[in-house]
Amino acid sequence: CGKCDFTHALTSFIQEGPWDSLQVSASVNNDPLGNLAVRGKFPVCCEGKAFDQLKAQMEISQDVPGLRTLLVNGKIYGNSGASLVQELAFSLAQGAEYLVRLTELGMPIDLVASKMKFDLTIGNNYFMEIAKLRAGRLLWAQIVKAFNPVNDSCAKMIVHSETGRFNKTVYDSYTNLLRTQTEAMSAALGGAHSITVLPFDAIYEEPTAMAERIARNQQILLKEESNIDKIADPAGGAYYIETLTASVAAEAWKLFLTVQDNGGYLEALKTGFIQKEVKEMARRRDMNIAVRKENILGINQFPNFNE
Repeated sequence: CGKCDFTHALTSFIQEGPWDSLQVSASVNNDPLGNLAVRGKFPVCCEGKAFDQLKAQMEISQDVPGLRTLLVNGKIYGNSGASLVQELAFSLAQGAEYLVRLTELGMPIDLVASKMKFDLTIGNNYFMEIAKLRAGRLLWAQIVKAFNPVNDSCAKMIVHSETGRFNKTVYDSYTNLLRTQTEAMSAALGGAHSITVLPFDAIYEEPTAMAERIARNQQILLKEESNIDKIADPAGGAYYIETLTASVAAEAWKLFLTVQDNGGYLEALKTGFIQKEVKEMARRRDMNIAVRKENILGINQFPNFNE
């Protein structure tokens, strides 16, 4: 397949280059279940072929431990208006579905788990978003350990965070900078392994060169002026955040188990359970914005009437 050819080419490039291939960190973002959720179909002809393709890619890249070939795209929930608990729970359920299906194809759990990464949004609920990432690591480790891996290190949850789109505005769009900056800080404090700060104008146009430069500099500010990268776990031990983490973990686990009771992620998606839950939450959030229970600067709080 084309994706297998690309994975093979990338693996060969990493192994043959003038660097230590064991230190390379890279990814190929294959997510057939996410493709099904967004487009209503698998990226290849059928369900079985999609999982066979994932298996082949993992086997091709197994000698490059830092190359992850399977993505769990949780952004599709967060950007559709899901709550952070829903985004985490459905992402975990999607990840668990991959573990089940690929181990059923005969793959060792250590290889499958070590080839996965998660892509999650970060919203503007500052402390709750920090707690979401911390709760995610706790819950994912428990899920992977249920498959009895040989090495517990494969249960580590690798997360890429991207500033969310649901709360960004076309009007008075420079206020998006305030949201993306606090969101990026939440991601860093929560322990994201990599972060994308979307340009403030990304939701309504091809980002300008200035907007992209500002977005890059936002991360540099956090790194070089706040020194966030100098501390392994800045939020560790803080009573408030630890309490929030436990609360988010409990609620996300409850919803995760509900998905499993509905037959697992794929079955819950086919029956419309996941879509219904996200749609209802998005409706409630839209209403909260309309009645100012949820504030968005520049829209329902201190709007610029000249826009």
